[in-house]
Amino acid sequence: MQKIEKVITYLDELIPEPKAELNFSNTFELLIAAVLSPQCTDKRVNIVTQELFKVAKTPQDYIKLGQERLEEFIYSTGFYRNKAKNIIALCNKVVSDYSGQVPSSVEALQGLPGVGRKVANVVAGVAFGANTFAVDTHVFRVTNRLGLVHANTPEQVEKQFTERYGSYITPDTHHRFVLFGRYTCTAKKPKCAECDLQTDCDFYRGNLKKLDGSEKC
Repeated sequence: MQKIEKVITYLDELIPEPKAELNFSNTFELLIAAVLSPQCTDKRVNIVTQELFKVAKTPQDYIKLGQERLEEFIYSTGFYRNKAKNIIALCNKVVSDYSGQVPSSVEALQGLPGVGRKVANVVAGVAFGANTFAVDTHVFRVTNRLGLVHANTPEQVEKQFTERYGSYITPDTHHRFVLFGRYTCTAKKPKCAECDLQTDCDFYRGNLKKLDGSEKC
């Protein structure tokens, strides 16, 4: 069995029903939560949006709320001034260009203020079922550790992974890699002893050599 087939099969079995850990009830809320997520944990974003979504439910609500008031709600997410500025601009563009509806394509989503490649891929995959492969810090770490890609940037990871393994990508693939990286293949003290991918993992094999044959990494 090829490495990618083993990895995908293992993650499918380990995380049979993956889902985003951001809380949202519609596509627009997902977009706002995703824009707030860079340099912030999903847990913190969920705390913030629990109150924010009570007062702002549509693009028009955010425009009416205004940047300064929005900053007060999202202060704890970090980079709050820039995020608030982008969200207000994003809402204006969604209203003017898309009749208040979130566009479905990655290209159109990337045209919205504050929406980078990762956020566009997340929204397109989660909300519209596109076979996108969003690369966050967890996906970047896991794919490189396993040796599925050899990349220095998120853009390179996405390009290499989609070119090599595009047929394996579904709307759930990104989430499985994220959750695996968040809870098993962690940045510090990865739980290698609990992982069935040891023999296929470049990171694990490299650490075995450094640790003189130890079975722990």
